Amino acid sequence: MTLTLKRLTILAARELEETLVEALLDLQPALPGFTTALVSGHGEGFARATVQESVRGRIDRLQLWIVLPDSDVHRVLDMLAARFAHSRIRWWIEPVDAMGELA
Repeated sequence: MTLTLKRLTILAARELEETLVEALLDLQPALPGFTTALVSGHGEGFARATVQESVRGRIDRLQLWIVLPDSDVHRVLDMLAARFAHSRIRWWIEPVDAMGELA
């Protein structure tokens, strides 16, 4: 049987970084790991942007990537929905065709 992997991408307000990372680290069974980066969003949808973001033309966000078994994706999303229900977190799921380490 082949393990089906997915990449869950999460975008959130930067001020949620510590509580979001803590929630993901506390999840049991534990996640295999994840990556975070501070990113900028561009495009339409500046209705909730700060004045500074509106002037700069980009919105500051935290982005997280988690590669995990397909069976765990909704467990993570359910926890996020319960703990961060009104936080306007965006997410999407992508297939992972292959993954490895070059050594």
